[in-house]
Amino acid sequence: MAIEELKSAEFLNKLEKGEPITIAFYYPDQKIMKLLNSIFAKILAKMDFIYLLDTLVTIQREIIINAAKANAKRIFFQEAGLDINDPHQYDEGMARFRNEVVGELESIRIKLLNSPLKIRVQIQKSEKGILITVTNNTPILPKELERIQLRMAKARQYNDFSEAYEEMYDSTEGAGLGIVLVTLLLKNSGIGVESHTITSDGSSTTCKLLIPKTIRPEEITTKIKKQIIQQVEGLPTFPKHILELQRMCQDPDASISEISKKILIDPALTSEVLKLSNSAGFVPSKRIENVAEAVVTIGLKNLNAILLTTGARQILDKRFSKFEQIWNHCNKTAFYARFLALKFRLSKIVENVYLAGLLHDLGKIVLLSTNLDLTNWISEIVNNRKIRTSTIMEEVSIGISHSTIGELIAKHWEFPEFLTESIRLHHSPLSAKPEYRDQINITYLANMFCGVETKKYDYYYFEGEVLEQYGIDSIEQLQKLHEEIAKRYETNA
Repeated sequence: MAIEELKSAEFLNKLEKGEPITIAFYYPDQKIMKLLNSIFAKILAKMDFIYLLDTLVTIQREIIINAAKANAKRIFFQEAGLDINDPHQYDEGMARFRNEVVGELESIRIKLLNSPLKIRVQIQKSEKGILITVTNNTPILPKELERIQLRMAKARQYNDFSEAYEEMYDSTEGAGLGIVLVTLLLKNSGIGVESHTITSDGSSTTCKLLIPKTIRPEEITTKIKKQIIQQVEGLPTFPKHILELQRMCQDPDASISEISKKILIDPALTSEVLKLSNSAGFVPSKRIENVAEAVVTIGLKNLNAILLTTGARQILDKRFSKFEQIWNHCNKTAFYARFLALKFRLSKIVENVYLAGLLHDLGKIVLLSTNLDLTNWISEIVNNRKIRTSTIMEEVSIGISHSTIGELIAKHWEFPEFLTESIRLHHSPLSAKPEYRDQINITYLANMFCGVETKKYDYYYFEGEVLEQYGIDSIEQLQKLHEEIAKRYETNA
C-alpha cells in the first residue's frame, strides 16, 4: 500500500474553504482507516490539538467499527431468516451473531462489500469547531438505542476505566466496552461527553462528534496515579560514582585514565562500556577488552548515555521489580535508533537518539511495579481492539501514561530537555517541537519497529507524516528498512 494514498492535504484545503469532506465505504479496511487518521492529524495540527490525535483515532475507530457491526448484524439476521424486530428471534440471532461475528468482523467482510449497506464519514467546519458525522444506512432498534444511552450516562460517572469495567461490560453485543471507552476518553481529554450523540431516524443511524475550538481538560485523579507520583518524587539521586563520572566527562582536564579507573569500580558499568565499544555500530578492528580503549572508541557522549542508563537502572532495579524484558527492549530500540540516524545521515543526533532509545520506557518500570495485573489487562485490551498505543488505555484507566511517568522521572533527575521530550513523546512524534523533531521521530520509529516484531503494532500503525519526512513512500520500503535493521542487530548480537 503506497503512503501517497494517505496524503490528505487536498481534503484539508476543501475543509478550509468551508466545504464538507465526505468519505463513503462498505468496510473499514486499513486503507480507509489510515486515510481518516491522516485527515484527523492535519485537522488537529491546524487547531493546535495534535496531542489529541491518538484519542481521536481511538474514538473514531470505535464509532466506525460499531457502525460496521450494525450493518453486519442486519446482513446476518437476513441470511439467517430471523426477524430482528421479534424479541425472541432477536435474542437467538444476537447469541449467534456474538459467537460467529463479533470480534471477527473480517469473516463477514466480503458480504459487507457486496451489500447496499454503507458507512459515510462527513467532516465539516462549524461555528463551534469541527463536526465529524458517521452515518450507516441501517436503523438502530429503540431498545438498543436506549441501552446505549444508558451505558453512556453510566460511564460519565467514572474517572477510572478499571472500576467501571466489571459493572458496565455488557456481553449481549460486545459493544459495551467500546461505549465506556469512548465516553471516558471524551470526558478525560476535555473534548466533553456532551460532544458525542447517537440518533436514529428509522432508516439510518447517525453518530456525531464535535471537536470544540476550546478544550477544557479534566484532571484525572486516581489512587494509582497519586501513588505513582509519590513514588517518582521519592526516587533517590544517582549513585555518587555515576555523578562524579558525569562531571569528569564534562571536564576538559580529566584524563581517559582517570575516567577508566572510576568506571572499573562498577562491574555493571564496565560491562556496558565494553559491550558498546565492541558492537557493530563502532566496527572495531579487534576485540576491545581494555576500558580505556573502549572509552576512546565510543566517545564521551556515548559514555554519558551509558552513565545515565546504568544510574537509572541501578536505582529502579533496587527500588522496584527487575524487568529484564523492558531493558532488553530499550537496548534494541537504542541500537535501531542509532542505525536509523546514521542511515538518514543525521550524524549530529546519533548519540542523542541512542540515549533516548535506552531510556524511553523508564516510566513503564514504575507503572508495572505499581499494578502488574492492571497493566497486563491494559495490554490485552490494546491488542484486542487494535488501539495504536497503550498510553491511551493507561491515561483512561490510571490517569497517567507510562510516557508521562517517564517524563516525571526525567525531570526529577534533571535530564536534558531533548531526552525528557523524547521520553514523553516516543508514542506521539507529531507533537514534537521543531528543534527535537528528528530525534523524537527516530526514537519513535525504532520503538515501532521493535513493536512490530512482538506483534504489538503493525506497519499500518506508523505515522505517514514521519515516514514521508525520511522518504519512505510505501509499506514495502518500510518493511525492507526494518529487515535491514533487524539483520544488522542479529549480526551484532
